[in-house]
Amino acid sequence: MDDDTQPALLQRRNLASLVLVNMGVGTHAIVWFMVVTAMPNVVDDLRAAPYLSWATSIYLVSTILGGASMALLKARLGARPALVLAGIVVMAGGLLAAAAPGIALVLVGRVLQGLGEGVLVALSYALVRELFDIRLLPRVFGIQAVTWAFAIFLGPLAGGWLTETLSWRAAFVGTALLPLPMLVLVRWVLPGAPVRSGDTVAVPALRLMLLASGVMAIAVSNRLEPVAWGVVLVLFGFALIALMLRLDRASTRHIFPTVFPGLKHPVSLGLWVLLLMPLSHMCISVYTPFLLQFHRGQSPTVAGYLGAVHAVAWSLAAVMVAPLAARGQALCIQAGPLLIGAGLAGLAWALPDQPLAWITVSLLVIGTGFGISYAFLNQRVMAAAQKGQEDATAGSAPTLGALGGAIGAAIAGLVGQAVGLDLPLDPQQVTLATWLLAGGGTVLAVVMTVLARRLLRATG
Repeated sequence: MDDDTQPALLQRRNLASLVLVNMGVGTHAIVWFMVVTAMPNVVDDLRAAPYLSWATSIYLVSTILGGASMALLKARLGARPALVLAGIVVMAGGLLAAAAPGIALVLVGRVLQGLGEGVLVALSYALVRELFDIRLLPRVFGIQAVTWAFAIFLGPLAGGWLTETLSWRAAFVGTALLPLPMLVLVRWVLPGAPVRSGDTVAVPALRLMLLASGVMAIAVSNRLEPVAWGVVLVLFGFALIALMLRLDRASTRHIFPTVFPGLKHPVSLGLWVLLLMPLSHMCISVYTPFLLQFHRGQSPTVAGYLGAVHAVAWSLAAVMVAPLAARGQALCIQAGPLLIGAGLAGLAWALPDQPLAWITVSLLVIGTGFGISYAFLNQRVMAAAQKGQEDATAGSAPTLGALGGAIGAAIAGLVGQAVGLDLPLDPQQVTLATWLLAGGGTVLAVVMTVLARRLLRATG
């Protein structure tokens, strides 16, 4: 990488753009952690405890749906109007939830927040590709990783403070205010983005409905009994998503790159790795704070922040490797999945009964694996995008990442249900569940390593 690359990112012409793309990611992250902190009070106040998990499920589904819609929305409106619209939708969702007399409108508000945030994150990725030199992308993604880590600490702090000092409704009002600075800044960064009124891009209602139905089927699969029905629902969800991808490839306007989910083109190889990374980690991270608190006897605060250790390691690693040249980038892409696998294997061993220090080390290794490879994977995927599919390619990375997280969470729930992981916890069940979940993630890390190697061979 050229020596003049680093100062270019900090030049005045790039600073506003850098802040804008980080605001998109930061808004999503802070809203997520603020609402997660406030939701127990929401369901307690509204006497709606059975709907606590639904608030997360429908939010994840709508986030994926919003991300999948980004390329088409950008083609129809242009980047600036699409960004403004997404920000307004996030604000509307927060205000609706804050004013809700019952849980139903809170859930509707969460759907709106998810749709808007999905567009914001995917559009931020697309704007990274448009606003910055391709050589600067690892640095930009590294800064976004720092933004995400910052949100992990700020979100619970802000959400908890507003909920405790005022009410959970104040926390939702706070989430509604977060997009405002971004809506002001977008006028500077994208001053001349026209509304493409002549573009007659049709809304792919059937494909979006299939995607939403498939993701929802997967997300709620762990709530069915017996477990076999949950497995059937997961397979049904996969079938719906596969049908959507088939219809998408035959369309003239694509939600995902046409080469996905094949295993030959570098774009598809990279997207598979980006999907499997959060899937492998989510399989065990769903239960990590829970097991630390109720099996290892840690306080909620300690359990929560230990669960966030990987994000801190991700951010630090991403910043440290960002200046690397091409050879170093290739090594990071190859080493990332290996470190994730090693960390998951360590977690399988340490989480049941080993000292907390080993759990912390395992989480640090997992986060480092993400941090050293994620930005370079995105860079390779965007650089290899087919002509005319640049926006679909850029938006697919965060969307598929969210999909991987949803699948991983569903698998974790099914495994936990199958082994009877419930309070009071049985040590043998904890050990079995941990080995199944972290062990399965380790196997996926091996698959990621093979795919990453093929990606490097395909891109040189």
